[in-house]
Amino acid sequence: MEGNSFKKLAIQILLVLLAVVLIHFETGIRGFFASLGWEKLSRVNTTIGIFTWIACGWLASGLIQAFVWPNMEKRLGYPPPKLLKSIVTTAIVLTIALSIFGFVLNAPISGLIAGSSVLAAVIGLAITRMISDVFSGVALSVERAYNLGDWLEIEMRSRPGSTVGKVVEINWRATRLLTNAYETVVIPNSDLARAKFINFSAPEKHYRAEIQVPLSHTVSPDRAKRILMAAMLNTPGVMKEPKPEITLKKFDPRGVIWCLWYWVADYSQHNKVLRAVHENVLNHLQVAGIDLSYNRVDQCLVPAEALEQTRELPRIELLKRIEIFEVMGEQPLARIARTMRKKEFEAKEFIVTQGDAGSSLFVVEEGLVNVLVKDAKGKNKWVAHIQPGGFFGEMALLTGEPRTASVQAETETICYEIDKEILLPIFQETPELLENISEVMAARKAQLRKIKKAAGEKSQEEQKEKTSLLQKMRNFFGIKLW
Repeated sequence: MEGNSFKKLAIQILLVLLAVVLIHFETGIRGFFASLGWEKLSRVNTTIGIFTWIACGWLASGLIQAFVWPNMEKRLGYPPPKLLKSIVTTAIVLTIALSIFGFVLNAPISGLIAGSSVLAAVIGLAITRMISDVFSGVALSVERAYNLGDWLEIEMRSRPGSTVGKVVEINWRATRLLTNAYETVVIPNSDLARAKFINFSAPEKHYRAEIQVPLSHTVSPDRAKRILMAAMLNTPGVMKEPKPEITLKKFDPRGVIWCLWYWVADYSQHNKVLRAVHENVLNHLQVAGIDLSYNRVDQCLVPAEALEQTRELPRIELLKRIEIFEVMGEQPLARIARTMRKKEFEAKEFIVTQGDAGSSLFVVEEGLVNVLVKDAKGKNKWVAHIQPGGFFGEMALLTGEPRTASVQAETETICYEIDKEILLPIFQETPELLENISEVMAARKAQLRKIKKAAGEKSQEEQKEKTSLLQKMRNFFGIKLW
């Protein structure tokens, strides 16, 4: 028991003892006042009676406060609901008030109640719903079905569908929710006690969300899982633990329905994370050249050569995303798309290692990879993610420099590798491409170093960088200008 509660309880006990003493010496007190000629004060029994009942009521409240509520908290594991405390306190006050009227003031309480049965019936019918709301609120509070700040989804009988909102107030009669549309919904406690609802904030704050993605039957399960998992892991707001899950839900006339389960830290982030997951899934599918499936029938006759060109289009579009290849025309890109090698990597497998010699660039088509750089202690430190459409190893491809970072597959990953032997005949035929690429690379390095320059102007440092890169690239590919 806390010190303040002990002091308060001691005062309450002393007041009750004082009331007992006053009752015991009540006759002597009346005689004393009568001897002084204070006839009006000689009737002190009423005052003593009122004081006694108030002192006893206050002591009862103090005993409940000191012993009942702490024991209940230990048994339940959480503080008793404030609503329950308020009801008990009100009941004590009403009991003391009725006792004073009935036993001290001798008011005809029983006769008044019996004589006003019609009025009592009317009042009872009027407050039946309110009483139901109060006791339903107590039951919900004791069960700890929800608390302030929790997010609830409630099936509403008054309108179709359900309502989702944050609990902002719990009072005697109703619970108030604030929806994402900033609308306040007031639900009587009796209705809420009978309704089906989901508490997204209990027993833990984080919860599992779900979206469904329809894909074509021609997309293999391994490929679908790889792309969709990479999209979720690369979405801000999606928790890494528990890990997202992907499962095949059903076959549909549209295609295969894939169910994506992911965890969010708090329901307040639901809409934001949901939009980000949809956008990221769409982006990863577009990079992989996969469309969302829908009901359609396509019939066409395509020559074999045209069919092969159609298959190359996604790879060409993938190359166009890379800055160093933007300066090339369609024909060089088509040659690279036909000859670059497709490679598959398992999760946690290293694709390149920092410090190793290399002469190739990798383009990520599916999956997610991590960029790692060794710190002063020689341990790999995470730097960034590279998602589908991204690339790495451009300096090794163009200049033969050792790998400046390690790259590890986060999920099962598919990359295209472009090495020196693929670009050599293209540069030998059109050596001016090297100059264009060196300019792009120099600008990229300047941007990474945060060199600010006026529009259209080239700093001396960038010009030196371009010249140095161009010379290294010519030496690496054996290009000589006569």
